[in-house]
Amino acid sequence: MFNAFSDSVLDNVRNQFPKINSLEDAEFYMNSLEKEKGTEAKAYYAAMFFMKAKYVKFPLSKYNNFKKGKTALDQLVKENSTNVEIRYLRYVFQNELPSFLNYNSNIQEDYLVIVKGIEKSDLNKQFKQKILKNMLLVKSISKDQTTQIKLLLNKI
Repeated sequence: MFNAFSDSVLDNVRNQFPKINSLEDAEFYMNSLEKEKGTEAKAYYAAMFFMKAKYVKFPLSKYNNFKKGKTALDQLVKENSTNVEIRYLRYVFQNELPSFLNYNSNIQEDYLVIVKGIEKSDLNKQFKQKILKNMLLVKSISKDQTTQIKLLLNKI
């Protein structure tokens, strides 16, 4: 019973990410994930700091939330270097956050881990497709990367 609830919390957050569009939503999902033990749940918890940073008003609060998210997510990547989902989260944020934050040095590395590992990952087919489709929306994606992702989408 507990695992079914646990999966539903994580699945709910997965389905809503990256459509979270308010501070209240980010805090709601943080509260939902707070007691979750899984690595992916911890990654989404870290991601909610980035989402909060987007919606809080004060610059210092924005920066503090950014730093908490960055520290937590980078630590999870360090501990789980081949985890496609964690790499995907970092890939999205490093592509979308303002360049003055200098949080963009792992984009290519994360991209490679994702495209090399997504087919063999334990994620379900629909979620793999969602990851790849979201990657196609990234502003800085190259034509070669777009082609590679579209080929992967056809394989999955």
